[in-house]
Amino acid sequence: MASLSKIIDVHSHPVLAFGERAPVGAGKQPIWSVETALSYMEEHDIAACVLSAPAAANDATGQQARDIARRTNELLAEIVSKYPNRFGAVATLPALDADGAIAEIGYALDTLKLDGVTTTTSINDTYLGEPQFDPWLEELNRHSATFFVHPTITKAGETLLNGLNASVLEFMFDTTRMITNMVATGAKKRFSQIKIISAHGGGTIPFLVNRIQTLEHTFGVGPGRLELSSEEVRKGIASFYYDLTAATSEAQLGAILKLVPVSQLVMGLDNPFMPKSTFAPAIADIGRYPAFSETDLRSISYANALRLYPELAKRIAEGTKRKLLPKDGGRV
Repeated sequence: MASLSKIIDVHSHPVLAFGERAPVGAGKQPIWSVETALSYMEEHDIAACVLSAPAAANDATGQQARDIARRTNELLAEIVSKYPNRFGAVATLPALDADGAIAEIGYALDTLKLDGVTTTTSINDTYLGEPQFDPWLEELNRHSATFFVHPTITKAGETLLNGLNASVLEFMFDTTRMITNMVATGAKKRFSQIKIISAHGGGTIPFLVNRIQTLEHTFGVGPGRLELSSEEVRKGIASFYYDLTAATSEAQLGAILKLVPVSQLVMGLDNPFMPKSTFAPAIADIGRYPAFSETDLRSISYANALRLYPELAKRIAEGTKRKLLPKDGGRV
């Protein structure tokens, strides 16, 4: 059986010591530290993790939200500075504050040199794609940024849990709604320079894309929106990147590969929120999938992620080069 190696894990969350809410919502927070993360990485042949705290500032407004985002991003930048070839990080935003979000994008990408940006599928029950988010999406578009989008849960979704944790079902549906809304509103096409990574294999999108493109064309996308052809809907959905967190079964991989090529798949394991027992089986699932060639496995392991995060790629290359230099600096 083939195997993944030198993995770039694009879906990894720090649990921050200063108490801001971690990105996956309610529930007991797991213990996380740089040291435990490095141990996990060594165990599973992970070359680097891209850290994200998507929801850190989403429950606050005004200056408080700006302060949380700034504090989060500076802490992430410190981790990257200390371990430049082992960690990347994407910036969280005060997403309800357009001016604050634009300012934070500039600071995070241009000053802190973080690797991209992150937020959740919906903020305060409003999904990405709605006009209120256009100003800072335009700024991300200007930067040609990589944008990692993590699911959350709406107030309406909370009423549908039936005792289950939101991660069991509702996260999948929230991702599905975000992708569909980004396409239906035209936002995905308008901001086409943003490279958007959808978590968890796109939720239920790979299984529903044919239904969405057919029935959207039949019933329309909603009042005040441009009509989209079936082909335009599918093209929009297929323009996302998809991380394979909890999406490595044969059925899931088969459906995803009907939608996008291998070049749009990246590896994610959702440490420390997914059970540790899932990491090795997920890696093995991809390694044994019969349709993947050795080239495909390299693409999923690291090559695709390094294209999405070129600054991380440079830091890894520099770290490798330093390791290869003679200890005497090459003097003869």
